[in-house]
Amino acid sequence: MTKAVELGATLYIPVQHPRLAEVLAGDNPDLRSVVICLEDSLHEAEVGAAQDVFCATLRALEAAPPALIAYTRPRNPEMLTWMQAQPGIERLAGFVLPKITTANLADWLARLENPQHGIMPTIESAEAFDRAALTAMARALEPLGSRVHAVRIGGNDILNLLGVRRSRTRTAYDGPLGLAIATMASVFLPEGMALSAPVFEHYAQSDLLREEVARDLEHGLLTKTAIHPVQVGIIHEALRPSASEADEARAILAREARAVFSHGGSMCEPTTHARWAAGVLDRAEVHGLRGAAPGVSEQPTRVA
Repeated sequence: MTKAVELGATLYIPVQHPRLAEVLAGDNPDLRSVVICLEDSLHEAEVGAAQDVFCATLRALEAAPPALIAYTRPRNPEMLTWMQAQPGIERLAGFVLPKITTANLADWLARLENPQHGIMPTIESAEAFDRAALTAMARALEPLGSRVHAVRIGGNDILNLLGVRRSRTRTAYDGPLGLAIATMASVFLPEGMALSAPVFEHYAQSDLLREEVARDLEHGLLTKTAIHPVQVGIIHEALRPSASEADEARAILAREARAVFSHGGSMCEPTTHARWAAGVLDRAEVHGLRGAAPGVSEQPTRVA
């Protein structure tokens, strides 16, 4: 089972990108997950040629499996059906389902074939603000269980509905997208479904990206879409917990932990903080601790 935290920064790459093979081979050691896109990255006239490239890519993956977690994003439900019939499709972790709504979700789900493939539905319509619609989608996804690797937030499409664009000086949470993220978090996270944070398109603004990832974590979002390779390392560093956070998380999850105790100047209550603590340790296991070499986590500490 793929956990959302394992995805880290997920980079979208057009299927016709000249370096797709190198990316799938793991030439960027920081990159953990990628989405091969045949949707918004293509003009309609390019679809036929793109499908040929996709088939060639799958043939190559049959001989050399991807070195990272790889998904693909079909253009529509009919393309999903076509993709699943292609040799080598089993090398991919699953599918990113675009523009999911209450009206089309059933069609997408009915077309899924291999139970080994996961899905990441993307919500990018006005229903992102509609709690009743989101609840209906969560209920429809619930039977798939761990096959739902994450629910993705299509931030730019949501903002396009409002005729606005991401700010260069403020995080997503300081504009209208913040309401959609908070609403989706309140619906999907309690159901055990992970959310992927929306892309931050201004890739030159690294400090603001770090601030936004911190806000993502405050909302329980443990993975984020990347639009440019330069963002990958920045996102992963921001996802790494500090040594003190990891210590506190271990103390909360310790068998001998008291019902309420003090740690580092904060009140800790395992019954209400256990899920947060587990997420911290998951991030430490995947990304390492802040200030340490990537992937290096601190040894467990004794809880007094």
